[in-house]
Amino acid sequence: MPRAAEPETPVERPGAYRSRFTGALESLLAEKRFPKITIGDLVGRAHTSRRGFYEHFDSKEACLLALLQGAAETGSARVAAAVDRTAPWQTQIRQLVTAWIGVVDARPAVMLSYIRDVPLADAPITADLNHDAYVTIARAISAGDEFRESGGVPLSRVRALILFGGLEKLAEDALQHGGTVSAHIEEAVQTALLLAAS
Repeated sequence: MPRAAEPETPVERPGAYRSRFTGALESLLAEKRFPKITIGDLVGRAHTSRRGFYEHFDSKEACLLALLQGAAETGSARVAAAVDRTAPWQTQIRQLVTAWIGVVDARPAVMLSYIRDVPLADAPITADLNHDAYVTIARAISAGDEFRESGGVPLSRVRALILFGGLEKLAEDALQHGGTVSAHIEEAVQTALLLAAS
């Protein structure tokens, strides 16, 4: 009687092992501040070893950078996809702000770490983060034909920076007080509309 075939050992896709550590870090950030998180905490939460961690990251700061970069990439893609570029400019601004707030509320620990921990970290973290992803999206949207033809004014870099800087401060205040940013969505949208209207 022929032997049954051995079940194949699943092979983790490239980057999956790294994502175990970034996922563990995000989980830990919901419980305590980044400076208090140790490599031991990370490998324990990821159910792996120190050796495995150091095969992928030089430090916990490098792991934080990977987490924040990944969050920025997926978040900015979601925001860009949420905006109907054929809609009136007011609708596009509302969709932009609503989508950004949705991204933040979905991952509050990541936003708080970005706001609180990155400014205190060494230069490699601040140097490697792309701060302009959302600014670039907002400016591209406001430069579109439909946006301009329906009465919107293209956002300058300064106005886009003010918009997202203000949204970040709103997020920081709401999240630090245990709330959600979406509780303030209408005020955020109305402020963004004012910035884009003149």
